[in-house]
Amino acid sequence: MSNNKIFISAGDLSGEIHAANLIREIKKINPSCRISSAGGANLKSVSDNFIEDIVNINAFGFLPIKPFFFLKNVLKKLVTYFETEKPDKVILTDYYGFHIHVAKAAKKLNIPVYYYVSPQVWASRKGRIKTLAKNIKKMLCILPFEEKLYKENGVDAVFAGNPLIDTVPEKNKFEISNPPLIGLFPGSRKNVIKKHMPVILETAKILKEKLNADFIMFGVNKNAEHKLPEYIKFEAGNDFEKRKLIDIAICPSGTVSLENSLLGIPMAVMYKLSYFNYFLIKMIAKVKYITLANILAGKAIVPEFIQFDAKPENIANSVIEQLNPEVYPLKVKDLLEFRKVLGKPGVSKRTAEIILND
Repeated sequence: MSNNKIFISAGDLSGEIHAANLIREIKKINPSCRISSAGGANLKSVSDNFIEDIVNINAFGFLPIKPFFFLKNVLKKLVTYFETEKPDKVILTDYYGFHIHVAKAAKKLNIPVYYYVSPQVWASRKGRIKTLAKNIKKMLCILPFEEKLYKENGVDAVFAGNPLIDTVPEKNKFEISNPPLIGLFPGSRKNVIKKHMPVILETAKILKEKLNADFIMFGVNKNAEHKLPEYIKFEAGNDFEKRKLIDIAICPSGTVSLENSLLGIPMAVMYKLSYFNYFLIKMIAKVKYITLANILAGKAIVPEFIQFDAKPENIANSVIEQLNPEVYPLKVKDLLEFRKVLGKPGVSKRTAEIILND
């Protein structure tokens, strides 16, 4: 099959970084391939034709009205693009709520669809697997247990490894700094940051009083720096070398928690949603844990503080417990074990080869 024109889409920052790395590998294998994309700044920088920014619309959970109509218009643009340009392959990265409609549109035009970074159907709404089976050619999984789940449900799937293996270094620091250096991660989406920031700041205040700790807040919005007390430094972007310096993290579940696991950074995971979204998700969730380290281990390696449990006192106490000199090295060692189960380096290259040779 020809690989001269490929469309790729990603709807959030972490997925977009993986998608951009995949494009780089596709271009290395086939330099003449023309890439069109929808996503954000990362995808725009590596694409020949950028169609729309869908990363920075804050569309998370049960869609607000404005993003819904925006994405509806984007879908129309993509259908027109598919009809006129007829790409050889379509690659979709996570973001099921929008991408399943893109997959259906491509399928109608007989354009093969490759899904990179599986939506977390194993956590809730497994019925989505049947819809995926009807509309995609192959699922490129990034968690080892996903391949079997999809194959059992009639989806051609392969686990090529987790792309974070290629980008996240390994922390070699088993000793606690004096004073301890604590990393704060409020999240990347505006609505998540709004919920998390008050809890994180109050937690930091408690830890400053009890441990005289130092703090770095890692974020994507430099304006957040103006909201911070003087004892919290702000670091824009995602500098892993600077993250390696922190002793422990307070962070949401999702990609950042898996990155911290691979770095070997103990953490307290917190997550707060609006009450409406929380109760809806609680009704449909099928997993005991929300942190990938705990899901992969099948036990609570990382303490989780969800919704009503996400109180500053609870989180601060967990951080203090984990910074016990006898506990800390064991925590680091347990987390570094996850590197062994998430594949060998070269994930983006292997994924590109699978898609181009299929």
